[in-house]
Amino acid sequence: MRADVFSTALTATLIVGLGALSSGCLERELTPLIPCTQSGVVEKVRVSSVDKVDLLFMIDNSNSMTEEQVSLAQQLPHLIEVLASGDMDGDGVEDFPAVRDLNVGVITSDMGTGGFGVPTCSEPNFGDDGVLRSTGNTAIAGCPGSFSTAFLNYVPASATTTPSEFAMDVSCIAVVGTGGCGFEQQLEATLKAVTSSGQPPVGRFDGTFNMGTTGHADGANGGFIRPDSLLAIIEVTDEEDCSALDPELFNPTSSIYTGDLNLRCFQFPGAVQPTGRYVDGLLASRNSPDLLVYAIIAGVPTDAVPPPGADPNFDAILMHPDMVEQIDPDMMTRLKPSCNVAGRGLAFPPRRMVQVAKELSEAGAGGIVQSICQADFTPALDAIIAKIADVLGGACLPRELNPNEDGTVNCQVLETLPITGEVTRCEQIPGRTFLTTDAETGGQVCEVTQLAALGGASPSDPGWFYDNFTPDVHARCGETAEDGQRISYTSGNEPRTGTLVRLECLQPVQPTGAAGVRDIYSPCTSGVDTVCPATDSTCAQDLICDPESQEWQVECSTDASCPAGFRCVTNRGEGLANICTNPTC
Repeated sequence: MRADVFSTALTATLIVGLGALSSGCLERELTPLIPCTQSGVVEKVRVSSVDKVDLLFMIDNSNSMTEEQVSLAQQLPHLIEVLASGDMDGDGVEDFPAVRDLNVGVITSDMGTGGFGVPTCSEPNFGDDGVLRSTGNTAIAGCPGSFSTAFLNYVPASATTTPSEFAMDVSCIAVVGTGGCGFEQQLEATLKAVTSSGQPPVGRFDGTFNMGTTGHADGANGGFIRPDSLLAIIEVTDEEDCSALDPELFNPTSSIYTGDLNLRCFQFPGAVQPTGRYVDGLLASRNSPDLLVYAIIAGVPTDAVPPPGADPNFDAILMHPDMVEQIDPDMMTRLKPSCNVAGRGLAFPPRRMVQVAKELSEAGAGGIVQSICQADFTPALDAIIAKIADVLGGACLPRELNPNEDGTVNCQVLETLPITGEVTRCEQIPGRTFLTTDAETGGQVCEVTQLAALGGASPSDPGWFYDNFTPDVHARCGETAEDGQRISYTSGNEPRTGTLVRLECLQPVQPTGAAGVRDIYSPCTSGVDTVCPATDSTCAQDLICDPESQEWQVECSTDASCPAGFRCVTNRGEGLANICTNPTC
C-alpha cells in the first residue's frame, strides 16, 4: 500500500542540532525523550491544508485573448483530473495526496478606468471589479447561461459528476469573452478578489481600493477562499499589468499624463501601483506564505521558461532581452512584443507580474512563470500542478536520523487536536494514544504510533514511519542523505485539518553536510585530531576531539553554552575539556 506523506505546509522553523537548540526557540523546554541521548531535532507544523484547494483564475478579457481562452478551456480537464486523482503521470497510482475539496473561481482583468470614458471600457467606474463570475458562455455547446453560485465546488468522494464534467463547467465560466477593457489591471483584480473588507493596512498594502472600496473575499466572493485551504492563483494574460495608482492616468484629455493612451502605463510608471502592494496584500490573505501559489501564464519568451521540474530563475527572466519594455519601432503606438506565435497573436513583457512572483517566492510562497506563447498550455498547467503537489506533498527533514535495525527512530510524533470540529479526541483517530491536555489550547495531545519499516517496505497499519527509502521521498526531498528523508503517515492516517503536529527526536544523529564533513558526535582519533575549526571547509562547526569518547564535541564554558536539558561539565578530570552532556547519563 502506498504511504501518503505529511500533507501539510510548514509554518515554523526547523530547529536542528545542539547549536540551534535553546529554550528561547521552543514553546517549552525540550528534555530528552530517551536518557543519555546527545542531540535533538524539533519540527513544529500547523496542519492547515491537507485536502482543500481554492483555485482562482484571472482571465484577461481584452480583445486579443480569443485563442488563449479556447486553449485554456481545452486543457482544464487535465488540470482538474490530476488534482482530483493525485495521479500526475496517468499510471493509475497516486503521486501526491489528491485534493478532496476543490473550489474554482474566475475573475477578469477589467477593473474599469477610474470613471473616465475610454474606448473598449464599457463600465468605467469598476469594470468587473474582481467579482467571481457566475455567467456561462453559451457560445460553448452545453454551457448554461448562468450558474447558481459565484464559484464551483468539486468533492470527488461525493461528486455526482466526473472530473471531466466538472472541468466542462469550469470552461463555461473561464471562456470569458473578449469585450473587456483594454487597460488590464490583472494584479488589482486579483488582490481585490482575495482581500476581505476588514483587511487592515499591512506592509505596502493599505487595505483599500478604487474610490475607497474594500475587498470582496467576505462579501461578493464570500465562501470561496477558506482559511484552511491552499490558494492557487493563475493569471492568464498577454499584456502587462496596468493597475493604476492615479486613475487620472486613464483620462484621455489629461493635462498630467499626455501622449498615446496605449503607452501611458509604460511612460508614467509612477502612476501605477507599486508591485510591493500585491506581494504584501496577497500574503496577507493567507495564514502562512506556503499556503499560496502564484502562477502567471503571460508574455514570457518561450526560451526563458524554466524546463520541466525546475524553478524559475526570476532574475534571468527579467534580464532576457525580449523582456525589456520599449516602444515598437514598427508600430509606435505600442510596445515591442516579447513573443509572437502563429495562431496566438502577440504578447508583451509581463515584468510587473514576474516581479510579484519573484518576491512571493522569496517570501515562502510558490511562484510559477510560464509563457502564453507556448504551443499549448499543458506544460504551464503541469508546472502549476507540480507546485501544488509540492505544497500538499509533505515536510522534508533537514538532516538524516540514525534508524534502528527495524527502521524506527528514537522520536515521537505528537498531535494537538483542535477543540472544535468533528475530530477532537485521540480515540477518534486510529493509531493515536492520549497523553495529556494542552495547557494553552485545551486540545487533547495524542502520541502517534511509530511503525517499523522492515526491509525498506512501507507499513500499512495506522501511524507514521521514518521514510528515507521510498521513490516519492527522494523525488520531493532529494536523493542525498542530508535531505532525502521525512516523516510519512500511512495511507488514510494523515493528520486532520486544524491539528498542530510536533516531531521530537533526541538521539545520536548522522553527521551533517557532504561526505567527509566532520560534525558533532562523528568519530575522531585523540592524539591525531585536536580541534576542528568552522573556518575549515571540512568542519561543520567549531569542535574539539574528546579523548574520552573519541568523538567530536562542542566545548562549553557555562550551561548557557548548552541546549535545554543539558549541562556544561566542568570537572571531567585533568586534560579533559568542558563539554555539554546529558545530566541523566
